[in-house]
Amino acid sequence: MVERSSWNRTQTVMALIIVIMVSGLVWIYFWEPEETITFTQEGTIGIIEVYGVIDDSYYAYVLSSAVEEAITDDSVKAVVLEIDSPGGSAYLIEQVYLDILELKTEKPVVASISMALSGGYYIAVSADQIYSLPSAMVGNIGVIGTGPGWIVPSETTLETGPHKITGFSPELFPFNLTTVLESFSGAVETGRGEALNLPMATVTRGSIWMGVDAKNNGLVDELGSLQTAIKFAAELASLDDYEVESLVSRVANNTEAIEIRYPTIAELNEKNPPPAIYYLYLPENILAQSETQQNETLTQNVTSVKGDVLVDASHGNAIGPWILDAFTRLLTEEGLYVGYSDNWDILEAALNETRALVVACPSVYYSNEEYETIRTWVDRGGTLILFGDASSEFLNSRTLQGPMNSLSDHWGIHYGNGYLYDQESYYGFYRNIIVNDIRENFISEDVEELVFYTAGPVYSKSRGYMSTSDSAYNSVTERADEYDVVAIYKVGDSRVIAFGDMTWLMEPYVNAADNYQLLRNLVEVIASPE
Repeated sequence: MVERSSWNRTQTVMALIIVIMVSGLVWIYFWEPEETITFTQEGTIGIIEVYGVIDDSYYAYVLSSAVEEAITDDSVKAVVLEIDSPGGSAYLIEQVYLDILELKTEKPVVASISMALSGGYYIAVSADQIYSLPSAMVGNIGVIGTGPGWIVPSETTLETGPHKITGFSPELFPFNLTTVLESFSGAVETGRGEALNLPMATVTRGSIWMGVDAKNNGLVDELGSLQTAIKFAAELASLDDYEVESLVSRVANNTEAIEIRYPTIAELNEKNPPPAIYYLYLPENILAQSETQQNETLTQNVTSVKGDVLVDASHGNAIGPWILDAFTRLLTEEGLYVGYSDNWDILEAALNETRALVVACPSVYYSNEEYETIRTWVDRGGTLILFGDASSEFLNSRTLQGPMNSLSDHWGIHYGNGYLYDQESYYGFYRNIIVNDIRENFISEDVEELVFYTAGPVYSKSRGYMSTSDSAYNSVTERADEYDVVAIYKVGDSRVIAFGDMTWLMEPYVNAADNYQLLRNLVEVIASPE
């Protein structure tokens, strides 16, 4: 039998439970939930427009000021670089690039490319993410340098050192281009990292990729428009609500003062007198540069015919005493005299009294009658020396190697189109090729290695005697091979010696490797009674 006190305690507990349950139901019935509190991240996406050629210090200053504005303004949460540029002056490009790297330590940076070539791409690789239009042009990674020339000094305008005016040694200036290129390629490697699917040797060829290929090769991250880039920048900054503002317009006093145009090389030289270095893509202006800068002494009118060595200047030849100075000096030491003629009839009359005839980079074709005159003289023991070249300072762009081949082909020697280059083994930069395959011949004594400058290939029936390594390329065929740069025709007393480069004759280039020894050997061949 249950005791009454125990029964009473049970009833009390159950009553309390019922009261609590009823109270809870009443509270739930009358309770109204409060509104949910949400947090919205707001801010500004800053746009920095990188347009056109950056060769103006004011424009670079505006871009740097826009970067500073992005860093110091707390309302700017992320930045999009809108890039439509072929690059510009190297030091201005580097200034913008380094400024953006500083910005990236503070806030997200995204690039949107419609064109990013050379220095334009240099700036793009500073971003956290790169978007590109499918048809955008991307790449052209490389350097253009307008090198120093030679000066004729004045007695009234004085300088304190030999490079005070030129700034650099003409011979060593190409080495500076290679150093600058290494800075560019290093920025690409750092910016793209493991995403880059191409070897750096391929990247630095200066090629241009369309946006789709640029993505496949890892030069850009995604395909998309400016709006795609803005949206991604907002995501990086965790923005739910944002405005878009041009930071260039904010900091520039007058945006119309920023001239967006593509200058010619002549205009660049006027603004930045050589020597100057550019991260710049100039597809149409390289030839114009070469033609406007052609040294007038190359085509001067001269008639000084009597000589042991005659130089033909009657066929628009790109030749003059400046180029042949070292050659002439060595001939003089042998007691030989050099004569020039810009009149073929006068030269023809003097030909039988000379030992050697120099034909260098003609722009006028030789007639069959002129060839027959030279051939008859060569067959009697004369030495014909041909100097070709692949650089536009010497080569007429309208006729190319045609005029030279109108003469040389008769001896089974043909000057090919294009220039030779080697990205693996070179002197200073890729177009200064090293010639180290030298087979024994009458001008090869003590010559083990040569440096030729923008040389063209020389094909011959008997195969050349001095060749590049098999890592050299022809710019036209784009094939690697061992290319001949010196060819020799010798049958009996007849001798024709053909060179694919003329720059090696000139000082200071004649001092590289065994170039000077080769020149001495050539002079000794002329001076020899044999």
